[in-house]
Amino acid sequence: MNFKLQLVACLSDEQEPVTEAIFTLHRNELTLENLGLTLAESKEILSTVQQKLINTQIAHYAQNNTPVGLRRKGSYPMRLKTLFGDVMVDSPRFYHPSEVTRAKTFSPLKDILSQHVTPERLYLETKWASLIPYQKTADLLKEVLPVDQKINATTIQHHLHAVVEVQEKQLAPEATFFNSCCQLEREALPLPERPLVVGIDGGYVRHWHKKAGFEIITGRSIPDGKAGKCFGFVQDYDTKPRRRVFEVLRSQGLQANQLVEFLTDGAPTLRSLTAYLNPESTHILDWFHLTMRVTVLQQYALGLTKVDEVRGKEVTETLTSIKWHLWHGNTERALEKIDNLDIPLVNHRADKLIGHKYDKLKVFTHYLNDFSKYVRQNSSSIVDYSERHRYGERVSTGFVESTVNQVIAKRFVKHQQMQWSKKGAHLLLQARTKVLNEEWDECFRTRFPGFRPPAIVAVPMAA
Repeated sequence: MNFKLQLVACLSDEQEPVTEAIFTLHRNELTLENLGLTLAESKEILSTVQQKLINTQIAHYAQNNTPVGLRRKGSYPMRLKTLFGDVMVDSPRFYHPSEVTRAKTFSPLKDILSQHVTPERLYLETKWASLIPYQKTADLLKEVLPVDQKINATTIQHHLHAVVEVQEKQLAPEATFFNSCCQLEREALPLPERPLVVGIDGGYVRHWHKKAGFEIITGRSIPDGKAGKCFGFVQDYDTKPRRRVFEVLRSQGLQANQLVEFLTDGAPTLRSLTAYLNPESTHILDWFHLTMRVTVLQQYALGLTKVDEVRGKEVTETLTSIKWHLWHGNTERALEKIDNLDIPLVNHRADKLIGHKYDKLKVFTHYLNDFSKYVRQNSSSIVDYSERHRYGERVSTGFVESTVNQVIAKRFVKHQQMQWSKKGAHLLLQARTKVLNEEWDECFRTRFPGFRPPAIVAVPMAA
């Protein structure tokens, strides 16, 4: 049996429909293999329909928008990259009138076809590329769609960079103070919900031409009762990091009297990132990073116990007490005990009755000094973690660790040999975070207003 597919073009109400046969399908005896369409046949049908459809649209547009009384220079072929194959379009050119001081010639299609890639094609390429490697994206597109077989990882990478660079230009400039308003305006605002919790952490990826890697800052904001959003940027490349974080918070309903709690590991760069983002913000040192430093010191104390049992137990008990004071937010008492730890270590070093000194004593002292400095620098961010824990409030950035894996590890493969430039990593981060936040459609609608109109959700009528 034979199946014929026809394309019927109804150009206007006054004209008769134009019918054209575009595809013929042959089928013999029914088998499971020839049941319905094959992937190759579907690709051919889509490619043919796309070519005919675009040619008809272009011809109809040119017929209705051809300048009257202007001399035609000729035409030139234009390759239009679409989701269903590359289409060659004939673009006519005309001379401007002699009194016009602009360019001598112009093309009526220039405003419509401002770029040679359709939004649908760009959308799918960039969305997939943000989730899987560039080459796998190219292979997948070739496998399921009738795209040009010459498409490769570099082409898709360039398309993603171009799309994100346009979006980056739309980001408002950096500012010193955000969300600032007078007290009367703040009091007039409705009472906010529970605090907006924001966790920020970092991860390293390999640099493409240097031995050392570079840091990627990523985080997640979780409003009460709503879905969280992630963000990310390259620390040494992004020129608007605070603005970027602020826009994410504002998209979640941040207002000037909203309580915001920033949980970080206490790094100076992260503390400066959260400064002045909101008048009602609080910076909290992540308990996980704080207690991990105590755990490292406790391991060294166990080694000291094997050589000097008395002083080793004294140091171990003091570290346990320090951890207890920090857990209850008593930073002053914890610092006193940290300073007192020097006494048993100095006595151990001066004790001549001990035959074998602790060989890690110098390293132990170094880590202890770093810990003392770390607690002093972040003393204003150490809170009563026990009280927060009792009330079910967050004390750790565990939810950010999963975000680091989701944003960085699963795409940038930080534990393998994949290498990046700072620009390439930063631009990919912007696309990836927006895709993960389910905002990629809206980003394209901002640039292409007619792109995939949002679905209208029917509101049930009141009884």
